[in-house]
Amino acid sequence: MNEQEQRPKNKKLLTYYLILGACILIIAAVAVAVTLSVTLGGETVDNGGDQVVDSDDTNDDDTGNDNDDVEDTTGDNTFAMPVATVNALNEYGFYHNTTLDKYYLHTGIDFAGTAGDEVYAALDGTVESIVTDPLLMGTTVTLAHENGLKTVYTFVDAAEGLEVGATVEKGDVIATIAKAAGQEYKDGDHLHFEVFVSGEAVDPGEYLDIDKK
Repeated sequence: MNEQEQRPKNKKLLTYYLILGACILIIAAVAVAVTLSVTLGGETVDNGGDQVVDSDDTNDDDTGNDNDDVEDTTGDNTFAMPVATVNALNEYGFYHNTTLDKYYLHTGIDFAGTAGDEVYAALDGTVESIVTDPLLMGTTVTLAHENGLKTVYTFVDAAEGLEVGATVEKGDVIATIAKAAGQEYKDGDHLHFEVFVSGEAVDPGEYLDIDKK
């Protein structure tokens, strides 16, 4: 074989070697990329978009506690019965006052009883006023509560030592039913119980667990 025939063969071999070398480099690069992908698979990569967040940590605070359980800070507005024996004589609504012989809105519930029966605070609160009107209403005790609530106890004798500004708890004895007098004396001894919300009289039956007639 002469020198001119040998040169083309050498060029072909060189081309093959170059192609083979390039293929080996590509295969090596792919292998390195796959290895790095597997190694970094558990890490967050900044791709310019939204960051990946572990959903298990979204409800945890700095102490590791779950924030799903939120403390209930609302006040307890469950009423206690103002009397031990529940006998609703007159309910909230339009009624005929037999003492005055008039029809008008009765803004409370009358609980029949006997003079001397204990009267209880329906909710925790503060004594707002103790007012005596011997002609029409007898003695009235008013308690102020949270959330704009007030409860009013009329035709009573205030408990001994009870003073305006005193703090009372639900169920505390604040008075006793007085002897029938005033503008409802023909109804006999009873407690006239009212509830006010933001200064407006509302049906006490909405707060008390009693059977309506």
